[in-house]
Amino acid sequence: MLLRRVASHVSNQNWTAVAIDFVIVVFGVFIGIQVSNWNDERQREQTAKVYIERIRQDLRVNLADLRERLAYFSQVRTSALGALEALDRPKQDLGEQFLIDTYQASQMLPRRFGRDTYDEILSVGANDAIADVPTRTRLANFYRSIEAQLVLLQPEMLYRNSIRAHMPYPVQTAIRAACNDITDTGPAGEPIVTLPANCDPDLTPKEVSEAVAAILELDIRSNLTRRVTDLDLKLLALQQTIDRTGMLDAYLENTGQ
Repeated sequence: MLLRRVASHVSNQNWTAVAIDFVIVVFGVFIGIQVSNWNDERQREQTAKVYIERIRQDLRVNLADLRERLAYFSQVRTSALGALEALDRPKQDLGEQFLIDTYQASQMLPRRFGRDTYDEILSVGANDAIADVPTRTRLANFYRSIEAQLVLLQPEMLYRNSIRAHMPYPVQTAIRAACNDITDTGPAGEPIVTLPANCDPDLTPKEVSEAVAAILELDIRSNLTRRVTDLDLKLLALQQTIDRTGMLDAYLENTGQ
């Protein structure tokens, strides 16, 4: 219709009408492009909001897990210090609690820091997922910066392997039955693991004396000292990661994405 009208105006040499038609065409194309760009921008903003909210959910889950591990390793460290201090006492003073502390000092809680949403962002292209450059930079710096802390959370096996290779198996079984991890499930299906504050494996005096002799013969002081140091580093790494995770979550909340 428009083309026939333009052709008619040209044939009639009605140049004013041709100019008006030209302006209408150009304006229509411009409006169409602007509407398309607006729709694209709106879609990108919506996509970014979805990704940011998913990342914040990941961060909240990670925070709960980090705090759980902080409490867990604090208990393990208390047991390790108790066992280390007991080594300075006479052999005849070492009893069931020494064996419990020695065993509990070897506990570990390996976990993976959740970053599924961020990995998805990288797989689809960060520019397409989140257009805001400062937000992308903040996310990249965060996930790079916590790698060193996460390495420190890896299990330290030297002390654990030594204790569990030499403590009599029936004693380990009794301690594990009475003092092992208490496992529950969170609202999203995530495991919640804690250690009991107190436990009683009900070992016989003979089992206690034989197990204490086996541990003392092993000479665990150096490995146990290394274990305490490792736990100190784990607790420091956990607290630093908790702080950084909380800061990132607050930043994402304040960006208004």
